[in-house]
Amino acid sequence: MTNKQQSSLTPAYTSPDSLIPVNDVSRLRALYRYEILDSPPEPFFEKITRLAAKIFNVSSGFVSLVDRDRVWYKANFSSLDVPCVDREDSLCSHTIINEAPVTVFEDTHLIPDLLSSPYVSAEGGIRFYAGAPIITHDGYNLGTVCVISDQPRQTSEDEMKILADLATLVMEHIEMRAMARKAVRRHDALHSGIVVGINSSLKEQVELLKEAANVPGPVNIIKKTEHLATAMLNTTANLLHESAHEQLVVFPQRELVSVAAIAEAVANEYEAVAVGKGQELFYSVASRREMLVDPNLMHEALALLVDHLIKYTPKHSSLAIDVFEADDKFRVEVSNEDTTLKEADLLNMFYRYASLDGKVTGNENSTGLELARAKSIVESHDGAIWAETANHGSATKIVVEFSV
Repeated sequence: MTNKQQSSLTPAYTSPDSLIPVNDVSRLRALYRYEILDSPPEPFFEKITRLAAKIFNVSSGFVSLVDRDRVWYKANFSSLDVPCVDREDSLCSHTIINEAPVTVFEDTHLIPDLLSSPYVSAEGGIRFYAGAPIITHDGYNLGTVCVISDQPRQTSEDEMKILADLATLVMEHIEMRAMARKAVRRHDALHSGIVVGINSSLKEQVELLKEAANVPGPVNIIKKTEHLATAMLNTTANLLHESAHEQLVVFPQRELVSVAAIAEAVANEYEAVAVGKGQELFYSVASRREMLVDPNLMHEALALLVDHLIKYTPKHSSLAIDVFEADDKFRVEVSNEDTTLKEADLLNMFYRYASLDGKVTGNENSTGLELARAKSIVESHDGAIWAETANHGSATKIVVEFSV
């Protein structure tokens, strides 16, 4: 198989021993995280298949996703009236294990190994196939953008480059689709939390008003009720502010960069802030592995974490940023040796408008959005983030973790 035009249609392909890649478990996990299998038709993908077929001047184009036992068509521009085919019979299964930018079979009948597929050997079956893999940002082949014909044909470099570009567009659309879905869920969770808070306040007001009929000093109870009502008004004001300033979906522009270098830049940037509070900020690195991340967003996320812990670290104490690998995980840990944060704060600190029991140790303030923003950035890179106690419960550690 080759990207160069073949004038004689001579096969240059040997069928592999297995169509299942060695990383198939991880590849399937990557596929499932996008929640796109068995989803309804969408105009974008339909247009991609029509455009691909037109460029190659063939009758059929597909956007396929290779599942565990089947190849499912997100878009099917052909006379093949089926939603999927068996994985072992699909030429797309060959594409996802091939390292070429485009897999091309200019005449399948010249490749004996392909004739085992009923879609090749049948009368009027596939004689020509070209497929470009749909590749995730972390290197997994989810499926293909492919075209087929019942007649053998040759391909040009330009055609194959365009097909590869179409596959890239499909992947970018799938990524944005997933990010939009996550944003909707976060938005729903925010509103659900506010509704719960308002209902709780209302119930407490009702109980207070009931007490007013039987307990002396109703004026004090009314004051308490007024305080609760004010809190409710502040909550709804925050909701309106959030709705008016809803952030757009973040789509990371990934580059292969050293996360350790980003963490070191953050440490240098916040060293003066820490010194201003009489604190020390230490930095250590045990891994300089390069990873596919958006350097600007990752810098922002780590800066938000360091800034947050500085606020809740007593004066004349210390903080640390540690970068290392353990158990096939890449970690950045931001910690302090002493903290005013309570254990309950560690569960709530990543929610928007979280009210923390811990007290800031300087004149700092917080909007309650900083760590929610950091969490959003980390998760947009398929990472995990959480907080835990350290130093026997007297300190806080925030962990950012990525699979290697």
